[in-house]
Amino acid sequence: MANDNHVVLVHGLLGFGPKELGPFKYWGTAFEVAPEGRTHEASVGPISSAHDRACELAAQIKGASVDYGAQHADRAGHRREGRDFRAKGFVPDWSEANPVHLVGHSLGSPTIRCLQHLLEQDFWGWGSNHRWVASITTISGVSNGSTLTYRFGANEKTGILKESGIAGSLMRMIYMYLVVVDPIQGFVYDFDLEHWGLEPLSGEPLIEYLLRVAQSSFMKEKDNACYSLTLQGAYADNKRWKTYPDTYYLSYITEQTFPDLFGLYYYPTLAMNPALQLASVYIGTKEFAQPPISVPDFRSSDWWENDGLVSTYSQKYPHTNGNHPVGGVFTKDTLTETFERGKWYYQWERNMDHLDICLSPELWQVDRQREFYARLFDRLAEL
Repeated sequence: MANDNHVVLVHGLLGFGPKELGPFKYWGTAFEVAPEGRTHEASVGPISSAHDRACELAAQIKGASVDYGAQHADRAGHRREGRDFRAKGFVPDWSEANPVHLVGHSLGSPTIRCLQHLLEQDFWGWGSNHRWVASITTISGVSNGSTLTYRFGANEKTGILKESGIAGSLMRMIYMYLVVVDPIQGFVYDFDLEHWGLEPLSGEPLIEYLLRVAQSSFMKEKDNACYSLTLQGAYADNKRWKTYPDTYYLSYITEQTFPDLFGLYYYPTLAMNPALQLASVYIGTKEFAQPPISVPDFRSSDWWENDGLVSTYSQKYPHTNGNHPVGGVFTKDTLTETFERGKWYYQWERNMDHLDICLSPELWQVDRQREFYARLFDRLAEL
């Protein structure tokens, strides 16, 4: 192996950490083939912003108390301090000399990119820089935002959730989640919102808790997952979060749609998870009256091909804003030694939806998922 750096896996929207939902595994078969003792599964806010999740991720890797930053906390309106992970760090000696590989699925992708940005700023005063990250791997990553956020009530001009529809937006997101994990609804699901003063009350029904969250200030501005996932949020982030010259960048693109006979719109294949099909139709036919971001020659059609939750156009690499060099496409047979640091390389995983790659693959996709992670871990070790 070229390196024995630790690998940290970061879940996406409505995701969860190990043992949080009993036998249900967010990363599916990944840990059946993961390097033992060097692979870690993070648990960060499932509906929190990329910034807040990055702060929680940093604390878990280093073994520290979560610090969201004084200025950020004051601007957002929540507490600066979060949970305490002291003496529980994945990599207590994390440093430039001992960097980690970060792997993010869906919202996990902007989370790990934000973390590298904060490390370069030495946000926590640890003496950190971007070299604390050996590589960034995005899987079904929301690198440029998801048009599905507008189905959940985000304003097409601002990206901020419309106040009148916040409760409904939350319910729709949670409903999609419950459809997937229905067999284990009885287990406790942790929303990680203590810093907002939104801890579930003893015996509080889920519906009442969600209504309380919807009525709080949390969902009404930009410090939440929905805004981080809008095209506006990603556009702003892509300008601030750099692609650094000393880091390897890989992205894996999932898709499971087909164009109609006229080549106008994209629709889900019959193999797509039923829980994702309506969302896929929305993404595959979404047209904007006005461009939501200032991108030259913006075309709604670019965003139609999708995996049920995210456009393939968004998954490739950050490209709506900022300078993010591209190395090009690769396959499972591409030699790792040909990759250059500081450039984005992307691989297609066709006929896989957003959940086949982790969470809940179709039975015929289980072996493919296991092989995917085996190849990924081998690839990271070769960098």
